[in-house]
Amino acid sequence: MVMVYKISTFVHIVDILTMKTYEVDSVTYWKHEFTALCSRDRLVEFVVINIENTTGNDYNSLNISRAAKLHKFKMVQVELARMEDFGKNDTTFIVNTHLGDIL
Repeated sequence: MVMVYKISTFVHIVDILTMKTYEVDSVTYWKHEFTALCSRDRLVEFVVINIENTTGNDYNSLNISRAAKLHKFKMVQVELARMEDFGKNDTTFIVNTHLGDIL
């Protein structure tokens, strides 16, 4: 799975597992058109409960990737709760995200 992080004359995507970036030109895009997994109408608001730096060799290598250097992506582990559930139940989710420098 990849995520589009920028659109210019190329579609710029980042592999969210390896943090490698790719650029897809218009000819390639229209030849192998892809569709979005979800759109804005399916977004859900979450509350960030905790942020932890990821450890281990695999995650350290992700944080020094080209994407991490150029676009200030940083792999971190985040504990989240749905805004609609916050304070009502103890359901939380632990996820890895490339948004460590932003969060």
